[in-house]
Amino acid sequence: MPGCVEKRQFARTEINAVIQYKIADAEVLHEGVMGNIGGGGILLWAEQELPVGTTLYLFIHSDELMEIELEATATIVRVDPVKEDGRFGYGCRFEALYNNPHVG
Repeated sequence: MPGCVEKRQFARTEINAVIQYKIADAEVLHEGVMGNIGGGGILLWAEQELPVGTTLYLFIHSDELMEIELEATATIVRVDPVKEDGRFGYGCRFEALYNNPHVG
């Protein structure tokens, strides 16, 4: 778009995959849909309304990611408009990536 400044440091790949997440210091796992992923974070679509600054623990498994399981801590840095299905869009920045299970 003309006049639009790109703020991302990493390219994004469109991937629609179900992921699990929980809010930091919470016990309940929720499901959301990953809209895209890049080296710096993901776009998460979720039914739950969450504020910018919320820390999430993410569990991502997708056949599109060559069956790689990814676990991460991420912070919501942007909220997108609600989609037609009622889900909120969250731009999440990765804070840490894990090789061993942390979520669940």
